[in-house]
Amino acid sequence: MNLKNLKMKHYAMMLAALVAGVLLFTECASMRIPYRRLPAGAKAFIGTYFPTESCVYAERDRDDGRREYEVKLSNGTDIDFHASGDWKKVDCEYSFLPAGIVPQAIVDDLAERFPGARISKAERERGGYKLTLGSGAEMIYAADGRFIRVEYD
Repeated sequence: MNLKNLKMKHYAMMLAALVAGVLLFTECASMRIPYRRLPAGAKAFIGTYFPTESCVYAERDRDDGRREYEVKLSNGTDIDFHASGDWKKVDCEYSFLPAGIVPQAIVDDLAERFPGARISKAERERGGYKLTLGSGAEMIYAADGRFIRVEYD
């Protein structure tokens, strides 16, 4: 009888470990979520810069253990957000970035270097900004708006 109880405990522990593993795996994977589950900052950003667009899908995932969100809008724009709701990447696949997303110092410098150029994609990291122009040129700026370099594909 004692051996039978020991086997049952062993099976129960294995089952618990299996369930925990499945839950951990699904938490690490991407998961589609409703728009209302996005961070408040992300919803405010979309409402401010893309007021006429609707959310086609929103996804929550973990990248290197950090929670992030990806949103696709009805005009084809892809936006990545940090868990805080701050934007990480805005890719306007079929249009250009709305005014106000990129700091004015960068916009002013860009207007001097490439008159008439428009930004189609912006990525923001701790060190600064990487902007892709409609021509395909990539502009690298420091966080303070100082120009670093330009890269061509």
